[in-house]
Amino acid sequence: MIISNKKTRTTTIQALVAMLAIAGSSAASATLLTTEINIDNGFSAYISTSDSTAGTLFGSGNNWQISYNNSVTLNSGVDYYLHIYGYDQGGIAGFLGEFNLTGSDHQFANNLTSLLTNTTDWVGNISGFNGAYGTLTDLGANGVGPWGTQSAIPSSAHWIWSGDATNNNVSYFSTKISAVQTVPEPESISLVGLGLFFASLRRRKLVSPKSN
Repeated sequence: MIISNKKTRTTTIQALVAMLAIAGSSAASATLLTTEINIDNGFSAYISTSDSTAGTLFGSGNNWQISYNNSVTLNSGVDYYLHIYGYDQGGIAGFLGEFNLTGSDHQFANNLTSLLTNTTDWVGNISGFNGAYGTLTDLGANGVGPWGTQSAIPSSAHWIWSGDATNNNVSYFSTKISAVQTVPEPESISLVGLGLFFASLRRRKLVSPKSN
């Protein structure tokens, strides 16, 4: 009886495809976004897949003297927008913050996994999360009056607001978080394929041809 190797080759190919799929899925991990925010006077933080909708609420606060820490999970391969709604309850307004991403699946508008409040990587308006944003007003670095130093936020972060921070009582801030397209390392794929090749050869040796 002759045992055909066709089935063995098919099984080997199927195993290779399955292992590559598993390797690809394990490489695609979720990203954790953490935020540290001071806003005079209060805020709501949202994560959205559209720059024209607020998105999902994941944090809020109403005391500018407190640095509020919040976090939210981002799915691999998906672009997001971090939206911050800030409101004032008298006097000057301002938004100060630090933001970080775990892993390497996403990056901020500055092409890094960390971001501070500034007028370069953030845009905003006083009309809402509608995609029609403009440049922001720089009110000075962390430590400037009337707020003083907020110890939980790096000194290089800047207080920002939309337009006139004394008369505009609301501000809508937006910054993009982009998914990073990762390519599997050639060495990893080669090792998987080589291992399967030798496994196939070993199996062929064990199944020796016989004749009736």
